[in-house]
Formats: sequence, C-alpha cells, structure tokens
Amino acid sequence: MSTHPRFTVATASGHGLAELAASLPLSLAPTGGAPQIAAVDGSAGWERRAGEALAAGALAAVVGPPTAHDDGGHLPDDAAGRIVVAWGFASNPGVLAAAGAAAALRGRAVLAECRVTVPDAGLVDAALLDALTACGRVFGAFGPVETLVSGPAGQHCAGHLASGAPLALALVVSAAGPAALTLRLLTEDGGLTAHVPSAATAAPAEVRIVGPDGERLLPTRWETSRRASWRRAIAIAAGGPASGDVAEFHRTAPLVPPRADGGTHT
Repeated sequence: MSTHPRFTVATASGHGLAELAASLPLSLAPTGGAPQIAAVDGSAGWERRAGEALAAGALAAVVGPPTAHDDGGHLPDDAAGRIVVAWGFASNPGVLAAAGAAAALRGRAVLAECRVTVPDAGLVDAALLDALTACGRVFGAFGPVETLVSGPAGQHCAGHLASGAPLALALVVSAAGPAALTLRLLTEDGGLTAHVPSAATAAPAEVRIVGPDGERLLPTRWETSRRASWRRAIAIAAGGPASGDVAEFHRTAPLVPPRADGGTHT
C-alpha cells in the first residue's frame, strides 16, 4: 500500500491542460469539485488564475508553460511559493542534474550553447522562454540576449554569462525530428552536454560530462518534465519547501529578446 498522501486535482479545459492531466501520477485523483491541486493553463492571465485557485482553497497549482507577457501582476510570496511552472524542457529532472554538475564548471566556462528544436513556428515563443529558463538553471546568471537573425525557420541569439563567457542560443523550426533541447557548457579541458527530449515522449534526458579522464554519463532519471512538475506540486501540498518558479519567471521573461525584424514575442 502506498504511503504517499493522495490529493484531488482539477482537470478543467485549457491550453496545454490535456497533456498535463494525462500525466497525472497515481497520488492524484481528478475531481469536479474544489481541487487541492489546481491545473492552470499558461496563457496570458495565468498568475491571476493561479492566485484565484489558491484563494479558493487549493494547496498548490501547476501552470502549463506560460507566455512571456502576463497581465496578472505579481502574486504575494505565500501564493507564489505554491505555484509550480511545468516547463516542457526546463522542468525535466535531467536539467536539475545538469545544473548540479555544471556548478563546478561555470567559473571556467569558455562557451555556453543552447539549441532548441520545435516542429511548428507557433511553438517558438513558448520554446524560447522555456530554453532561457533552462539556460539560467544550468549555466547560471546571464545578461541580456540579442537576436542576430530571425525568420520563419527560427532565431539565433547571443549574449554573455555572468562570468563573461559567450552564450549562443539557436531556436530551430523543423519537423525533421522530435522537439528537443541541447545545452553545452565548454571549458578549456572538457565540459558538459545535456540532451533533453520533448515532454511528449517518455525518453529520458542524457547528461554527459567530459574531462581529462574521459566521458561520464550521469545516472538516468526516467521521469518526464510533466511528472516531475506534479511530483513537486504534491510535495508543496503536503507541506514541503516552497517553489521559486514564479520569481524565476519574472527574472527570465525580461531577457526574452525581440525578433530581428523589430517584432516581439507574445
């Protein structure tokens, strides 16, 4: 018999919520009534909707990948700490593993690279914010990012890490393969590479470290980003540590660069 607490979750309709609901772990039970954990779509106004769900009695909220521009304003710290953002890439446990391994490399980095591939141009805005969030988690703090080239096939951007190392980011629109994110942090004698698959697949992330002694593959976590997000929400609902996802969003969203044609991401 499971010793994990069981919570109820709302499965209302909304952008991205069908995928979130499909990944519900056994410790959650769908309900048509007042949920203990609320699922909130990430379209404009998500902070307001999440705040309303928490005010109505929810113990935690899981937000689908949010838009860069939100009209909900800033939430009180207590409410913000009970919100988990379910990023498609950045929430993958492999990104957390890569962040831990990269901590010792950041001060010696000579180049940071991020490449994200999506099959449809309509996914570019969400993927860019997702990728920047993953960059912050693995590479550490970085400054403003400038768009060098943008068009129907994607976007190429450049910036610098807090250490001064250059950051190169490529967002590619292609249906030639599944959506994926690749992060690389290079030093003079090695580095780290993390390959993160789409949340739509059960394939795990792979994180490899290369040094003078050769290459090492970090332990594989067979858990999708969606399942990891629900697991975090369950922990918060059970009284666990607060989430910093909303504060992280407000640090990252201003870094989303405008397109080279002068347009902005919505």
